[in-house]
Amino acid sequence: MSIFAELAEHASLPFERGRMLPLGAYCDPAVLAAERRALFADEWICVGRTADIPARGDYLTAEVPLGGDTSGGETGGHRSVIVLRGDDGEVAAFDNVCIHRGAQLLEGCGTTARITCPYHAWSFRLDGGLIGGPYMQRTEGFAPSDHRLVPLAVEVWEGFVFVSQSVDPAPLAPRLAGLTEVLAPYRLAGYVPVHRQVDVWATNWKLLVENFMDAYHVFKVHQGTFAADGDNTLDTTLHPGTEAWAHHVAVHDDGPDIAHPDNTTLQGPWRKAIVLGAVFPTHVMQVQPDWLWYLQISPLGTDRCRIRWDVSVAPEMLAAQADPDAYVAELLVLLNAVNAEDQPIVEGVRRTVERPQFPRGPLSYLERNVHDFDRYIARRLTSG
Repeated sequence: MSIFAELAEHASLPFERGRMLPLGAYCDPAVLAAERRALFADEWICVGRTADIPARGDYLTAEVPLGGDTSGGETGGHRSVIVLRGDDGEVAAFDNVCIHRGAQLLEGCGTTARITCPYHAWSFRLDGGLIGGPYMQRTEGFAPSDHRLVPLAVEVWEGFVFVSQSVDPAPLAPRLAGLTEVLAPYRLAGYVPVHRQVDVWATNWKLLVENFMDAYHVFKVHQGTFAADGDNTLDTTLHPGTEAWAHHVAVHDDGPDIAHPDNTTLQGPWRKAIVLGAVFPTHVMQVQPDWLWYLQISPLGTDRCRIRWDVSVAPEMLAAQADPDAYVAELLVLLNAVNAEDQPIVEGVRRTVERPQFPRGPLSYLERNVHDFDRYIARRLTSG
């Protein structure tokens, strides 16, 4: 049976009969090629937050997985994009490439009044329009108004900036209405960015998304970090996912109130609530009253993935610190330790899927969101 026939069967499995995806889904290059066509070509990919670009001319650059028919090549198939705050105050996104001869325009993040190509000094306004290029006066018919940077569709949701490579993508916000209701009281758009990091792990990108949404492994894998104070697995509530997102919520009734006293929008148990959420296909986040950790996960091949992870802190929490730098440093020690606990596990699973098929046992109720994500993958790859 082909891997796509296996995926078609998997797509119809109810949660009660849920299993891990067929192993070929994690190691067959044909599956990755199908993901580029069926997922990355038109889905919404998170590239940052509005808090990263608060003022006119602020920009960031990001990498999104290439969509369509492409092998990915040695770069793993990523498209560099610019996300910026324009003169009109709106967020826009463009290909990070000069339309003249393909030079990369910007790196990292910063502030600029215009975008100037480092190769031949063609200069663009913040709306992507070409101002002009030196020594182009002798080029017959050249008119700056005829040229502009290639735009990408952009949408802001709960302070996160998403882009799509589709010319006319379906709006994102209506698909996430239920998740918006869950997260709105956190006021995430106001959280203050404090750290961005890029790592590469030797695993399939889907295994990492699954791991982030897996409430079953925390008591075992994270005994030195999240579970250091004991097994709180029974405090976690799994909610059925949709075709676009999934989440679960951990509320430690006997634990401390982790919302700052100045936070008046979170009430009752939500002052202690931690939300683990995913916007399919590549955006996962841990949302807390005190801080936010989110990852954008994308393939560099079937056995390597790029992880860009960002940390932000609730403004009232950051303002209350006598030493904000020390507070952030301590938080990063925790999250790097969490990653160090997860990495050998998910890399080991990737090695295992290359071996002879194993039975793939039934899922725990704590893996409900893993099933939601896997069902999304199987359906998207086989529905066309």
